[in-house]
Amino acid sequence: MNDGKTLTLLELALLGLTHRSPQSGYDLRKTFASTAMGHYSSSPGAIYPALKRLQARGLLSSSVDSTTRLRPKRLFRPTANGLAILKAWVNTPLTSEAVTSDSREVMLRFAFMGTLASPAVTRRFLTVFHRASADYAKELARQLASMPTDGPLQPRLAVMRGIENYKADARWARKSLVEYSRLKPRKKRAR
Repeated sequence: MNDGKTLTLLELALLGLTHRSPQSGYDLRKTFASTAMGHYSSSPGAIYPALKRLQARGLLSSSVDSTTRLRPKRLFRPTANGLAILKAWVNTPLTSEAVTSDSREVMLRFAFMGTLASPAVTRRFLTVFHRASADYAKELARQLASMPTDGPLQPRLAVMRGIENYKADARWARKSLVEYSRLKPRKKRAR
């Protein structure tokens, strides 16, 4: 079985977006071009080969939607294996190291938690994110305090930027936990 660690962030983003609703390559390009996900790539030279790789690995399936008469669309959706990999990746426990080293992956995982992770997993994620961000801001402040003040200013300013970014991340996570706790639990549908 494939796992999320062997997939690129673009491939994981494609799995997540097609899980939300079946989408064509063009729909996916529009999403990347018009949202904050644009840094993953809106290039057809990246998206279409990634879709083909996911299909070849049995993680995406496609079907032709001919409800639009002028131009039928090929819609992509995750296979059971693709969905299992996506869920496992989203539900992987967050580590402090991930928070301080790979914010793009961390935030992509968080973006897909709504339908793929339990409330407990989401709360744990936000708690770890808050703690790791606050702790790293303090560590950077210690580093800043030990830096020579008679040298170039730029290294100190760069560390100061890092401190402010991690403090902002910690504030965001704390506010997110408050907002998340206000949500009413969704009732399970009767089948």
